Amino acid sequence: MRAINVEDLKEGMKTARSIYDESGRILLTAGIVLNSLYINKLASMGLPFVYIEDEVVGPLEVSPIIRDKVNYRTVKVIKDVVKSASVQNKVDMTVVSSIVNEILDELKGESNVLFQLIEPSKADSLLYSHSVGVCILSILTGMAMGFDDLKLKTLAMGAIMHDIGKSINSGPEHTTRGFELLRENKAFSIFIAHVAFQHHERHDGTGYPRGIKGEEIHPYAAITSVCNEYYNCVTNPNSRMRLHPSQALEKILEESGKAFRPEVVRAFSTIIAPYPVGATVRLNNGVVGVVVDVFRDYPTRPVVKIITNEEGVVQKEFDEINLTVRESLWIKEVISEKERRKILRTNPA
Repeated sequence: MRAINVEDLKEGMKTARSIYDESGRILLTAGIVLNSLYINKLASMGLPFVYIEDEVVGPLEVSPIIRDKVNYRTVKVIKDVVKSASVQNKVDMTVVSSIVNEILDELKGESNVLFQLIEPSKADSLLYSHSVGVCILSILTGMAMGFDDLKLKTLAMGAIMHDIGKSINSGPEHTTRGFELLRENKAFSIFIAHVAFQHHERHDGTGYPRGIKGEEIHPYAAITSVCNEYYNCVTNPNSRMRLHPSQALEKILEESGKAFRPEVVRAFSTIIAPYPVGATVRLNNGVVGVVVDVFRDYPTRPVVKIITNEEGVVQKEFDEINLTVRESLWIKEVISEKERRKILRTNPA
């Protein structure tokens, strides 16, 4: 399966994952063949992309890191918390603590997992799904850094509430407003509030609101900062601005030591699949293929099912190449949906 921008959907494509509304109710089940009615409905919903089955190599299974029902319940809870905070000027941290426990329970035993699936979200719900996505990424990064359960819980609560200040002020002041909201909850760690306060600070001191740098930035905020930037890159509502996971990770790596703490970037890079299952890629020898499996220990060297030869001719039978054992080969670039269609149309088997 692969993610397709809604504007690029064509009749005859088949959904690879079920599509839900904001309440977690299924709108389209996995395996539905799209027609013009369905495509127009998806466009009217404001979804940026959906997952479709690969028409060349067939169905590819990728299990979500947390179950769909938990994900959508969490998004709904965060939406309710944020809306309540905008009216009552306080945060129900007991509810937040409970839903974070559910996420942590889902991720137990997942220390070897790679983050691959991004859940599509409508633009007007992006704040809530973004908070959940950043929370999951932060937990996985904390696990990679060897955090114990208590640290993971505090990190997760800070990460899921990092943008709570936007319930009052959507501008740069949201960091300060978020801190003020969260520090009122005396029963919970002040470090949670500092994640909201500091997640836009930069390692080199050029961030905001205080311009602190290096070790002055709390580790939980340093982690959330990286995860926040990555998630923003891969979920940008503007398809022209949205980055592929490999591009987003490269951006994070380039900012190591500048925007981001190097040890956090190193840990983060071990939990991301830069070439997730379903990605169409070109190898250094010119062949084009589809990623069909990934490895936690070798995230940049997945298994690729080859669909064209070196001359670009689509093959009738697809061989698989495991890049962990073919050291002379590597992924040169990710193929866009537009280029993929051109290849398949121009050089059929």
